Amino acid sequence: MENRVILQEWFDRVDSEKSGSITAVQLKTALAVGNLEFPLSVVQQMIRMYDFDRNGTMSFQEFVALNNFLLKVQHAFSDLERLTK
Repeated sequence: MENRVILQEWFDRVDSEKSGSITAVQLKTALAVGNLEFPLSVVQQMIRMYDFDRNGTMSFQEFVALNNFLLKVQHAFSDLERLTK
C-alpha cells in the first residue's frame, strides 16, 4: 500500500495540469528523473501498451500497471545478473 501512495504522489507531481492523466512527454521527463532514459517513441509505445481506455494518455491506474511491468523487468534482469556471477 505504501508503494501505491508514493506512486500517487509521484503521478500527481508529473500531472502538472492536474488533468488526471499524463502525456508521453510528461512520462518521458519523469522517467528521466529516475535515470530511465527512453526515446520518446519508446515512451509512446509504453503508453499504447497500457492505455486501456485508448485516450492517448496515461491515467494513474494505467501508470500503476506500467510500473508493475517495469518492476518485473528490473527483477528479471537482476535475477539474470545474479545467475551469471
